Amino acid sequence: MATILLVDDVQLFLELEKSFLEDAGYLVATASSGEEALEKLPAINPSLLLLDLYMTGIDGDEVCRRMRSDERWKKLPVIMVTAAGKEQEIRKCLDAGCDDYITKPVQKQLLVEKVKRLLGAVKARTEERKSSSFQVQVRGNGQQLVATARDFSRNGIFIKSTSAMAPGTTVELKLSRPEGRDIVLLGKVKRIQDGPNGGMGIYFIRPEGIAIEELNQLLENTTESDLAAALAAPPKNPRTPQETQEMQNTRLREENNSLRQRIQELENENREFAERIVHTEEVNNNLTNLYIASSRLHSVLNRSQVSEIIQEVVINLVGAEKFALALYDKETGSYRFEGGEGLEPEEFPSVEPGSGLLGRVVANGEDYFRERPAAASDDLQNPLAAIPLTIHGTCIGLLAIYRLFTQKNRFEDVDYQLFNMMAQHAATALFSSNLYEASERKRQTYQGLMELLLK
Repeated sequence: MATILLVDDVQLFLELEKSFLEDAGYLVATASSGEEALEKLPAINPSLLLLDLYMTGIDGDEVCRRMRSDERWKKLPVIMVTAAGKEQEIRKCLDAGCDDYITKPVQKQLLVEKVKRLLGAVKARTEERKSSSFQVQVRGNGQQLVATARDFSRNGIFIKSTSAMAPGTTVELKLSRPEGRDIVLLGKVKRIQDGPNGGMGIYFIRPEGIAIEELNQLLENTTESDLAAALAAPPKNPRTPQETQEMQNTRLREENNSLRQRIQELENENREFAERIVHTEEVNNNLTNLYIASSRLHSVLNRSQVSEIIQEVVINLVGAEKFALALYDKETGSYRFEGGEGLEPEEFPSVEPGSGLLGRVVANGEDYFRERPAAASDDLQNPLAAIPLTIHGTCIGLLAIYRLFTQKNRFEDVDYQLFNMMAQHAATALFSSNLYEASERKRQTYQGLMELLLK
């Protein structure tokens, strides 16, 4: 059984990833820093390393470089975990020697799929490959060549070329589309094939966003054009009379249109079914994440610790890059900055109930979501989302989100569910910590009184 070493300085994230991989049947060891990971490597001798990019002490890319300098770990598969999958972060990971990356919040299905692929557990192709002949530019390791694609899928491509790059080389690929617009992807050379039909097999390093949409479109267009060409091809033994030819052409056109319509219907059905599966997986993933996060939240009674865990959850599960957590202050009757990310305490304004957007959120106890969120909001009075932390009808805190790691065109139902459930757990944990601290103060007061009486 394969052993995976997880490395992250956030305990919550270690627990999430560990639960995902143990459910998939892997043995899991953990380290909470880069230094600890390098120290543990010889004793654990893992089959794969799952490594966070940004950590206190040594960052993940430096861990990877040091590890690759040791002959024992040159071929150890490494998956780097990044905050947002930004291109500069991805290149930073690949330049350090990692094999693949995954973004936070980690999706269980995608993580297990990547682990299986790097461990060689995927014995057969999981995606149908399409024959092709478009031009591909390949650049990597100081080399650049122009070749022709033989076949490709959503996972990878085989290019015909007399020149080759070494297996494991990180490459940038430019796929030339028929209409002239290139698709730019990152990949790694997986295998070399010699002979007259030789070339390189390259797997894509998880294309996302626009790249995956364009790749899917290229696959669909390749399928349709192939089918259209087959239907439009003249018969091997065409009849010579003009009327017969016209009848054949009419019939072929009708069949072509009918098949195109059916293809479109099947594509729509498949897309809808895939969206339902993805939605279900996202909901299950969120529930698992929230279960582990709530376990941590309710395992401590110190308010400052609860506040820190809430902030970890917001960063790693919600994917917030800039946010503020404000808690109710009995003395002022307002909500004051308790913690957050990307903000200084003095920047965040005091929130008065009923005043402005944030004040209305805490006064009414209703979530606010911007209909079409931009990449970020620099107006602290106008966040992308504002969620009241309410318990027993009383708002005890406020979460205001101003920037997400991954831009959204709009919030989905699954986002509303995630925010709502997280807010309930956060409010309950804060309420419990407040009760505990009040109880502790009373206990200490009574204890001091008893000590005076007994003297």
